[in-house]
Amino acid sequence: MDVTKPLLHQSSSDSRIMRRLLTSLVVVTIYWWAIQGTNTSLTHILEGIPFMAGYIKRMFPPDLSIINRLMVGAAETIQIAIMGTTLGALVALPLSFLAARNVMAVRVIYQATRSLFDVCRAVNEIVWALLFVAMVGLGPFPGVLALAVHLVGALGRYFSEAIETANPEVIKAIVATGANRTLVVVHGILSEIKPLIMGYVLYYFEHSVRAATILGLVGAGGIGFELITSIRLFKSQEVLTTLIVMMLMVVAVDRISAYVRNRIVQVEVIE
Repeated sequence: MDVTKPLLHQSSSDSRIMRRLLTSLVVVTIYWWAIQGTNTSLTHILEGIPFMAGYIKRMFPPDLSIINRLMVGAAETIQIAIMGTTLGALVALPLSFLAARNVMAVRVIYQATRSLFDVCRAVNEIVWALLFVAMVGLGPFPGVLALAVHLVGALGRYFSEAIETANPEVIKAIVATGANRTLVVVHGILSEIKPLIMGYVLYYFEHSVRAATILGLVGAGGIGFELITSIRLFKSQEVLTTLIVMMLMVVAVDRISAYVRNRIVQVEVIE
């Protein structure tokens, strides 16, 4: 009888148990480190409940006298999102061809463009907004620039990945007709990935609306400026009204954008 098999099985079982114990120890250590660093405590939460309840109580009823002012801020927020998304998409689309393996054969250009996308995407919109406010001043324009730069990285990555999924057989067939590089790109790649591109743009437009609502906190215009002003002036009822308008605006934009995206992509419901 072969006695080595039970021993090997026991050794493998002990090894799995040890790995699980070490993994659990690492996870517990990470959470302990995070809890200590952030002073997270159930006691603090329970002690803060009366203060939170008092603040929420002071928010009612909402102050409807500022609705007209908030509508202006909401419109400005949507304008920031439209311009930021448009500029970001217009810059990202041509650059995305330089970051697609099936189009760009020069590895240095490919890696440089990918790195550019990483840099633009790695920095949050609020940080970009802070930088542009310092460069060009207060107002909605730095908000537009902040969204555009961030979306160059985000959309550039997704566009390039969509380009890499283009059917190579279609591209070869168009090349065989003697078409130049521009026609290959337009008819062989863009025509195939157009629904994907439109879907990404609409999805990030929704994201831009949500991001633009808080860019005003750093002076980049939009309804966020109204929110931070009310908070600083301790006008709790105005804060609630602003939050309601922000939520209604975001929900409405999400619903409309989702409808348009589904029409473009032509999603079929499985029965």
